Amino acid sequence: MKFLLSLFACCCMLSAAVAQTPAQAAFLKTETRRIEDQFVRRVIDITRLPEPQVRAAMPAEGRITEPSARVAAGIEKQLGEPLTEEQKQAIARADDERRAALAAAREAARSK
Repeated sequence: MKFLLSLFACCCMLSAAVAQTPAQAAFLKTETRRIEDQFVRRVIDITRLPEPQVRAAMPAEGRITEPSARVAAGIEKQLGEPLTEEQKQAIARADDERRAALAAAREAARSK
């Protein structure tokens, strides 16, 4: 019984921490889309591939994966040849910037 009460208390705390107002949710959705679009543009600049091919190489939303590795592998598969190390590193840097921007957007949404 103690375990169930503890579990219930933890769930209540987590749901309060995750709950967002409609304005916060809208802000975060808009910022996430903007950040993801910026990442796609960076990958387009790095690889010179058209947008549909870059988007096709991206992991599905919500999928737990390493986006930079997934994008690089998807692009290599489409091209039929490996990306250069410089391109892979540039994609990884763009992904790091994307992650930092998403974290900042989540933090900013909390204060809305």
